[in-house]
Amino acid sequence: MYLAPPDYEEIRYRVARIKELPPLMGSLARFLEIIYDQIESQEELEDLIEYDLALSARIMCHANSSCYGMRGKVDTIAQAIETIGFQNAKSLCACTVLTQLYVDKDTLDPDERELFWKHNFATAIMAREIARQRPWISVEKAYVLGMLHDLGRLAIAMYLADHYKLIFTLGQKRSIPTWFTECQYGLTHTAIGKWMAVRWAYPEVVQRVIEFHHAPYQSPSFKFEVKLIFLANALANSKAYPEYLTDELTLSFLRELYIPEEEWQQSIEKVKEVWLQSDAMWSLFK
Repeated sequence: MYLAPPDYEEIRYRVARIKELPPLMGSLARFLEIIYDQIESQEELEDLIEYDLALSARIMCHANSSCYGMRGKVDTIAQAIETIGFQNAKSLCACTVLTQLYVDKDTLDPDERELFWKHNFATAIMAREIARQRPWISVEKAYVLGMLHDLGRLAIAMYLADHYKLIFTLGQKRSIPTWFTECQYGLTHTAIGKWMAVRWAYPEVVQRVIEFHHAPYQSPSFKFEVKLIFLANALANSKAYPEYLTDELTLSFLRELYIPEEEWQQSIEKVKEVWLQSDAMWSLFK
């Protein structure tokens, strides 16, 4: 498979036309049943939205739009639902889920869909766990940052599928992480995600996390938040890349965030439980 080098003008144009991402969850019938028959409170709706990257991205985008005068100010799901209103948020979720009916099923196969969802879920949960001991960030905000960090990766898979397939194939052949393959190829999910976050008027902290979660030292602001998501991402990826848990970069961020070795070991054990939880949750939505 061969593609010419990325044409950034064309890619920016394609990214600019993305209005929403399809949910990663399983059965539409099951999900709509949960929305319409069982969700009766804001807390329940908040819990449901937090399980899926596309729903989190959509509700945050809508709440930060100029319609509500909150552009770039809403950074938790609870705030987003309060800004939009419970019934409007519920309807928006249903509409977002229904768009899955019109998605090309060959673009993202079921196994990829499952991997995307489970990784974002694990990263969000671990970000929340790390935040419990950090007074400078709320657990709710940390969860949202973890859920949205790979926004660009899903966008590449769905709307730049030709590039995604080549990047994925190259990574497999070279036995290196997708992030490194993206850098060599010249098209990264961090850049695509940043373009979307800016266009959708996400708060600056969300933009920084999306753009710099693989390179926290390069972030011009919100360095602590970016480093926290770097660590949560390392935990979520540790089944495939356990060496990242103890490399020098990770250890330096642990020191800077005042995370002692004992707490880090507890996080490593916790992520094993989260993987089991994600398996159970995925089965629920099938």
